[in-house]
Amino acid sequence: MIHVCNLDLIDQTIKNTGAKYLVSLINKDMMPNTPATIKSDNHLKLAFNDITEPMNGYVNVQDSDIAKLINFLENWNLQAPILFHCWAGVSRSTAGAFIAANFAKGAGYEQEIAHKLREVAPFSTPNKLVVSLADNYLKRGGKMQDAIDAIGRGSYTHSGIPFMLPI
Repeated sequence: MIHVCNLDLIDQTIKNTGAKYLVSLINKDMMPNTPATIKSDNHLKLAFNDITEPMNGYVNVQDSDIAKLINFLENWNLQAPILFHCWAGVSRSTAGAFIAANFAKGAGYEQEIAHKLREVAPFSTPNKLVVSLADNYLKRGGKMQDAIDAIGRGSYTHSGIPFMLPI
């Protein structure tokens, strides 16, 4: 199962879900240490800001980050719970969860996954640059981007609540 939470709820969410894999999608200065219950090889740390286009003074996601994410997902045991987090649990982490679900299910399920994401997390607003780069990397021809565009921006929130995105 794929789980998502914000930075403050990592330990509690790992405890509640039994997550064995962790993906941190957060600014370099806020990157957490690997929790004791997660093997260091099972913690992917991707450091970039939550922006959707390059901006001076900020670090945007790169193709190399997406390559690292897909490589990590290739080594993920699909039966083991995986947890994605960012600062608020709304944008970068929901993009990561969306990518993981698309990776796991394969092509043709982009719309279904996006609608399920909206259903389980009405506040989710996946980072469009992260999704766009993954769409290109996975050769989905814009289907992942279109699916996220179709669900639109999520409801406004200060911070998302932990949720599970079924595969």
